[in-house]
Amino acid sequence: MRQILLASLLLWLVSGVQAQEYSSYADQLSRLQALSKAWPSLVKLQSITKTNGGKDCWLLTIGTGKTESKPAIAVIGGTEGNHLLGVEMALGFAENLLKGSGTDSIKNLLARTTYYVFPNMSPDATEQYFAKLRYERYGNATDTDDDRDGKLNEDGVDDLDGNGKITLMRIASPIGDYRTHPDDARILVKADAAKGEKGKYRLLTEGFDNDKDGYLNEDGEGGIALNKNFTYKHNTFAAGSGDYPASEKETRAMLDFLFDAFNVYAVVSFGSNNNLSTPIAYNPLLARERILAGYLEPDARVNGMVSELYNKVTGLKDAPRTNPGGGDLLSWGYFHYTRYSFSTPGWWVPKAKADTAKKEKPFTVEDPAANYLRWAQQQGITNTFTEWKTIQHPDYPDQQVEVGGLDPFVLVNPPYKLVGGIVKKHTDFLVKLAGQQAEIDVVNLKTEKLGNGLTRIRLDLINRGGLATHPKLAERSYFLKKLKVAVNNTGNQQIVGGKKITLLNSLEAAGSQSFSWLIKGNGKLTIDVGCPTAGTKQVEVTL
Repeated sequence: MRQILLASLLLWLVSGVQAQEYSSYADQLSRLQALSKAWPSLVKLQSITKTNGGKDCWLLTIGTGKTESKPAIAVIGGTEGNHLLGVEMALGFAENLLKGSGTDSIKNLLARTTYYVFPNMSPDATEQYFAKLRYERYGNATDTDDDRDGKLNEDGVDDLDGNGKITLMRIASPIGDYRTHPDDARILVKADAAKGEKGKYRLLTEGFDNDKDGYLNEDGEGGIALNKNFTYKHNTFAAGSGDYPASEKETRAMLDFLFDAFNVYAVVSFGSNNNLSTPIAYNPLLARERILAGYLEPDARVNGMVSELYNKVTGLKDAPRTNPGGGDLLSWGYFHYTRYSFSTPGWWVPKAKADTAKKEKPFTVEDPAANYLRWAQQQGITNTFTEWKTIQHPDYPDQQVEVGGLDPFVLVNPPYKLVGGIVKKHTDFLVKLAGQQAEIDVVNLKTEKLGNGLTRIRLDLINRGGLATHPKLAERSYFLKKLKVAVNNTGNQQIVGGKKITLLNSLEAAGSQSFSWLIKGNGKLTIDVGCPTAGTKQVEVTL
């Protein structure tokens, strides 16, 4: 009882720190330490690396007993520096799970499942949200030469209107390719030349050409972005990708841990990529390429099944379609780690319907910014748009230049009052996903005396779970530990028929396989079955 009261008090104190706003790096650390203190028997907190910006990347291991011997789900937040919600979802999931650890359902869950929670893998970038100058940053604190001129970080963003945030800059130009939105003059949209539309503006990020090379903001404190630094289809030399895959401490530390964690069967990451609301469809051409570029058919079916579960639990609709850009965590998790890999932003701006009572009309041009402004107005959300303001710009002395537009972060992070509900839904999903994990069992165990000291042993190996023990793609991996069936006979026992050790690539959901052995001798022996991603079981047989 005392431990429960202490845990509740610590959670109340920590939640009070960040009740009205997203959590800074210091807030996140306080919340993690509170969990470690409140549930020492269920939680292990460790730093897996320290970024070039001097910030720890934390790992929270949640489970009972030997956590490394139980099937596990990796939950990863902070995959992209502008996605503060992902950090809240990962950390909030850990808090919700532990808060309910006194219930029988969560006790049973943690007795058979381990969660590896990486709350924030981009702490250098997410901290920009809390800085004096607020702008959407993706990269870490690694110095980069994005324009390849031999200088580092010499042309970053500049706050031209002095409001402490970086928005947009529109420049009136007869050769511009943007025009005002026909339904909301505050927003600019691309002019469609095929429809005879003419642009009136150039649209750039707020700033100067600091290095006078004719380009604006092309080499700032961009750093290397985690979600561009993974190994699958890495865009080498592209801005923010790093000169080679896994070049960054954060990426390497997480990969080192996960490749050693043979018990992980699924990776769930929070970021812009999304195969949960809308699953990745099976494409036979991509799935047959020499360098695999598409999901194998059985794995696409699993993605569809998990997507259906996700949509049922969260009730989210109108999800934006996304295409992984290469070097991303979602793709690495499936194609190179060969585990089930899922990702979701967790929230997106709902489609705002026209309010006919206020004489609003449906948009003639669909645009995320225009939709956001209409939705925000309907929700009573204010102060998220900077009105256009004319400035004198030294790089464009004879042109009309205005600064303004949507504030940073608002398109991908909801008002904080919505975060609790979002976290609750995704906690429920992560719990139900664990309910689908593969579960190995032995049934129909029979022994038959044959005379001359011989005994026939028969059994059926079954998978009681809703997922296969391994994705289909894992059959091509020599690194994963396969499903093993091993007979542990003693010195006076001889295996006459059947294999002492059998390795299976996988066992499908609700699948089974029969085994039999002929043993000469007497006494007792044991048979071990299982694998790290589905658990193990031992049965004892008397000859």
